[in-house]
Amino acid sequence: MKARTDWELESGATWRYEDPTHRYVARFATPWRRAAAAAIDWGLCYVAFLLVSIPLGIVQSVGTISREAGDLGGVPGHVLQVAAGLLTVAPVVAYFAFLLPTSQTFGMRATDLRAVSIKTGRGPSYVAAGIRAVLATVIAAAVYAVYLNSTDYATSRSLDSTSRFLLDASYVVAGVGCISALAMVVTPTRRSLLDRLFGTAVLDDLEAAAPRPGPWGPLDAFDTSHRRVRT
Repeated sequence: MKARTDWELESGATWRYEDPTHRYVARFATPWRRAAAAAIDWGLCYVAFLLVSIPLGIVQSVGTISREAGDLGGVPGHVLQVAAGLLTVAPVVAYFAFLLPTSQTFGMRATDLRAVSIKTGRGPSYVAAGIRAVLATVIAAAVYAVYLNSTDYATSRSLDSTSRFLLDASYVVAGVGCISALAMVVTPTRRSLLDRLFGTAVLDDLEAAAPRPGPWGPLDAFDTSHRRVRT
């Protein structure tokens, strides 16, 4: 029988996903459960961001002093500033890059959801998860920048041309993020634009296609982590 990599519409207008290897079927997670998982994930990421931003903020201050003092033309200080700024979001990227291939972040484990590639029925590859983590972090940073600007009007009036350009770009990126979330709400398969870009879906209520009964219920457990397929 040909392996399915698609989803089907069952009675009651409920869309369900069928694992291509016929191990399980599942429902597409509702936006509300995905939002609960995301709240946990981004809450943890924000705490990690705050923790690393303290020592890296000191390093960045040293770079600022060096640049303003003109040490070696100010180049080392500028490099130190940029590097410290980028490293503050490294824990956020690492969080999703390493956990998504297992098919469950900590937020997904708390809400019993799984993120899988629709072609394999398992978590996305580390490469795909890493790229997606970078994009998700960029969107989150843009939303954060828009929020800060919206709550502090005095800051936007004192920005230089480069900062103004970055703020305008943040509004565009944040808008794309909102459209991505809206696609998850209004489409029947509950897949965001990022899901569609990376060929993934977030699933709920996994059930064995051929359940193994036990004395106290089904004995089935599903390993949906990413595995390298050997040819």
